[in-house]
Amino acid sequence: MKKIIFCLTAGLTLNCVACSNKDNLYPVSGKVTHNGAPAAGATVFFYRKGVDPMNEHMVMGIVQADGTFDLVCGSLGIGAPPGDYDVVIEWKPVSGQKAGRPERGPDKLNGRYADPKRPLLQATVKAERNELPPFALTK
Repeated sequence: MKKIIFCLTAGLTLNCVACSNKDNLYPVSGKVTHNGAPAAGATVFFYRKGVDPMNEHMVMGIVQADGTFDLVCGSLGIGAPPGDYDVVIEWKPVSGQKAGRPERGPDKLNGRYADPKRPLLQATVKAERNELPPFALTK
């Protein structure tokens, strides 16, 4: 019984890390360009290094018409916890609608920046307001 209680306590403690504390989120903004032009509509995902992504809230942003994005940590709000991140970018434009939902076309970047197992981009989030250097993508 003690082992079960210990395991449950340890699991709950681990579940409370990362984005679970809104006070641990710091604003993060950046810019994504492709061949010098804004990558409007691309999705930017941040995966914290050394942490199991299954135990973290999703940290992501959508690239706006001017190429800028702001990160959001799941339902907890704007920002991301401090740390080193692998960055993955997908750019799947909306190609129509099916069953009331947008249907996405193929990745304009051909998956080059979309593999979380072999990320080509990295970033560091500090415990302060973060303005990241631009991600300048090419094919």
